[in-house]
Amino acid sequence: MFLLLSWPGAKGGAQELPLKRTLPGFEAFSCPEIERGPPPTSEEQAQARVLGSNADQALILGDQARARDLLNRATGLDPFSPELAYRFGRILEDLGEADRAIDQFCRALALGAEEMGIEDIGPRLEGLVRSQEPQIPEGARGEFSRGLLQADLGELEGAAQAFGNAFQIAPDWADAVYNRGVILDRQGDVEGAVADLRQYLALRPEGTDAIAVSERIGQLQSQAPLPSPGATFTLGMLIPGMGQFYSGRALGGFTVLTLAGGALAAGFLIEKVETRCVGAVSQGGDCPPNRIISEDTTKPYFTESLIAAGAVAFLGALEAALKVRGSDGEGDGNLVDIDVGGARVTGPSLSSDGPRLSFNLVRVAF
Repeated sequence: MFLLLSWPGAKGGAQELPLKRTLPGFEAFSCPEIERGPPPTSEEQAQARVLGSNADQALILGDQARARDLLNRATGLDPFSPELAYRFGRILEDLGEADRAIDQFCRALALGAEEMGIEDIGPRLEGLVRSQEPQIPEGARGEFSRGLLQADLGELEGAAQAFGNAFQIAPDWADAVYNRGVILDRQGDVEGAVADLRQYLALRPEGTDAIAVSERIGQLQSQAPLPSPGATFTLGMLIPGMGQFYSGRALGGFTVLTLAGGALAAGFLIEKVETRCVGAVSQGGDCPPNRIISEDTTKPYFTESLIAAGAVAFLGALEAALKVRGSDGEGDGNLVDIDVGGARVTGPSLSSDGPRLSFNLVRVAF
């Protein structure tokens, strides 16, 4: 028997995160502004040209790594040369260092490579940028688009399912799990929203909205209400250990459930068989099968096992309720907490430490 529990979360407000609407491959890419330092001296330009010539010779010999290192030094000496930046980017592209190649192509463009007649730099840069984007299957793209449509129509359940389908098809697509988290946030599913937004940050820790997402996670966690002592006690009485599970203490729940289940199992499994036999049987011997008149099977400890299981369930439910009633669910709660003269009287209280239960009927502190 499974009992599914959820607590209503606060609805999204003014600080609600927006949905991501752009599919990979449709984003407009723009190069960042380059940092321009002081222009190189004539001597530095001459040294850079020599290094560039040496890089050409290294390429002729098939030594791309040396050519890369030489062009790296050359662009450091003359960072204002679009030709050197373009050539450096080509080597990096061939060696599979896409991020550095994009940086060099952007620098070459900003320095006027196209005006110098380097016409293929634009297509090369576009191809590198697209190659860095996640490869999203068409099925995931379709579900993502359907999720946006459902969200715009106010069909939040359908939107959450569609974004979830997209993420299942493309488990590395950060935007899909982010959008599902946003929809779950709007539905009031605090736990689900927090889990999805954390997954988004794990996939895209350097995202431009990482701070905003982290702040929203903190807001959602602060909005989640604590379980009530009454509901905790009731659930603990219905199912042994459920009070601990409900209040977020799985180890205590498993302990109570195991103890109650063990008591019930003992009552059901331990049997006593009484056999009526024709004639006398030697002491310690068994009645032969052909002389058995009847056999009565009883469970001698069934009642005691029910009482023991009920006691475990009651104590477990009481412990869970008192724990919740304590200071924010962390301390040991007490049903009575009063001052009498110069003494403080508290109790009864229960506390758990793994499989151990501690019970205090009355505690007096002077």
